[in-house]
Amino acid sequence: MRIWSPHLTRSELVAHLRARVRELARLLPVRRAVLFGSWARGRATARSDVDVLVIYADPPRPDAYALVWRTLQTPGLEPHVYAESEAAAIQETLDRMTAGGIDLLRSPLDAEHC
Repeated sequence: MRIWSPHLTRSELVAHLRARVRELARLLPVRRAVLFGSWARGRATARSDVDVLVIYADPPRPDAYALVWRTLQTPGLEPHVYAESEAAAIQETLDRMTAGGIDLLRSPLDAEHC
C-alpha cells in the first residue's frame, strides 16, 4: 500500500498541475488534461492518488506515458495517457471516469468536438 501525505490543498494541486501540463504541452501535443477522482471531488485522503487523464494528438507514442510522468512531477500521480485514436475507442469509459473532473488544459480543437 502506498501512502503519501500531500503538502498541497486541492487548489494548490490544480495550480501546480496546470503549470506542469503547460510545460508538457511543449513536449507532447496535449489536447486535453483532466484531474479526476477523489482530488477533483474534494474527498482526497492520505491514501488517494492523483488521477490525471491526458489525451494527446495522434499518432500514439511509446514514450508518452513516461513523458507525462516525468513532466508532471507530482507525488502520488496516477496518469492515464492516451492518443486521440486510443481515447476515442474507450470514450464512454473516459467520460464516466472524468465526470465532475477539473480541466487542466483543453485545446480549442478538443472543445469543438465536445
